[in-house]
Amino acid sequence: MKGYVAGIDLGGTKIYTAIASKGGDIIAEVKTPTEASASKKRVFENVCRSIELACAQAGIAPSKLAAIGIGVPGPIDYATGTVRLCPNIPSWKKVPVRNLLQDRFGCPVTVENDARTAGLAEARFGAGKGVSHVFYTTVSTGIGGAIIIDGRIYHGASGVAGEIGQTRLPDGTVFEQAAAGPALKRLFGISPEDIPARLKAGDPSAQQALDHLTRLVGVWLANSATLLNPEIIVIGGGMANLGPCFFTPVKHYIKEYAFSESAKVKVVKAKLGGRSGVIGALALCR
Repeated sequence: MKGYVAGIDLGGTKIYTAIASKGGDIIAEVKTPTEASASKKRVFENVCRSIELACAQAGIAPSKLAAIGIGVPGPIDYATGTVRLCPNIPSWKKVPVRNLLQDRFGCPVTVENDARTAGLAEARFGAGKGVSHVFYTTVSTGIGGAIIIDGRIYHGASGVAGEIGQTRLPDGTVFEQAAAGPALKRLFGISPEDIPARLKAGDPSAQQALDHLTRLVGVWLANSATLLNPEIIVIGGGMANLGPCFFTPVKHYIKEYAFSESAKVKVVKAKLGGRSGVIGALALCR
């Protein structure tokens, strides 16, 4: 790094900001409320305040920042650094984040989708470190993904490569709406984090929910493995915390349904946890 940099993981609930030194070490971390229901300007000011607070904790002036990276939960116009929309932050539509932050802090700014940012972190520093072809997915309240090739995010022709949660099932259902956390609650009356305890208690609805989840995710990842032929699939998000009861059947479906050599793909849990987004945002500055 050429100087101090700031990385921001913007979520619907909190803004997680970190400062890294010239040597690349994280020297300050701050979490502040997003106020997602507030105005576009108020949310932006909250982002700026988080940067200023992190700089103060690091003992540097914001003017010392050499670059800023920010991961945002929504589609990006990469040519302009404009956030097209944020489902979790209703007021953020067509927000020129790159220009606004550059004008405010006087340094280069990179804007990225939050799932791609987390995937970049896992590929460079986490479970995919040292691997050239990484497919990352987060399965939680929503489903997102990232295609990382030689340590770089693949965006596709118009920036939507990796939006795997928005793919369609044969019945026309959006994959995210069928397999993410809210779907299990809607279909089976159970939250994903409650599955292990309710399985242990012999609750049949927990097994039904788990079977539904693992089959959908497993077959979907088998298709992804066939299409992309990655060396490794890294799974993050709340579902990954279910452990073997999730990973064992998912791996089985991938092995059974992926085509030819793609069925040999390694499937692992993400390593960086809740820090992947902010670490990836810092990595955008390199």
